[in-house]
Amino acid sequence: MRMNRTLAYGLACLQYLGQSGGGNWNQVADIARFQGLPAPYCNKVLQALVHAGFVESQKGKGYRLRKDLDNISVWGLMEAFTFNGAPAPEREEIPGRLYEKLREEVNNWLVGLTVQDIIEMMKEEDRQKEERGRKVKGEPPLSGAAEE
Repeated sequence: MRMNRTLAYGLACLQYLGQSGGGNWNQVADIARFQGLPAPYCNKVLQALVHAGFVESQKGKGYRLRKDLDNISVWGLMEAFTFNGAPAPEREEIPGRLYEKLREEVNNWLVGLTVQDIIEMMKEEDRQKEERGRKVKGEPPLSGAAEE
C-alpha cells in the first residue's frame, strides 16, 4: 500500500505533538518548521486530525493531542486520511464492494498497531543502525545496549 503525503504529514504532526508533551499547545509554524513541512499544508493536516478526534485546537493557542499516541490506532489514522470522505456507494456495485472489502482487510491487518508503536519501531531501527556503525568503527557498544 502506498502512503500518501497527507498521511505521512499526519504521522509527523502526531509525533511532534506527542514529543512536546501531548497536553501542551503548539503553533502550526513550530510544528511545520520542526518537521520540515509547508505550514499551510500542515494546518490542513492538523484540521483533519481535529476532525478525526485525535487532536484539539483552540484559537490563539494552537493544537495539542486529544488522545495519547498509544490510543491512536494506525488504522484510525489511515482511515482519517485515506478512506474518509469517499462517497458511500448507493448500490452494491463492484467498486463499492471492493472498497468495503479493502477497508475490512486493512482494518484486520492493523488491529492493535498504534502511532506510538510506529515511533518506537523507528527509534529501535535508529538504535540498531547506530550500534552497527559503532561495531564497524571498532567502538564499544553504547552503555545499556545489548551485544548483537
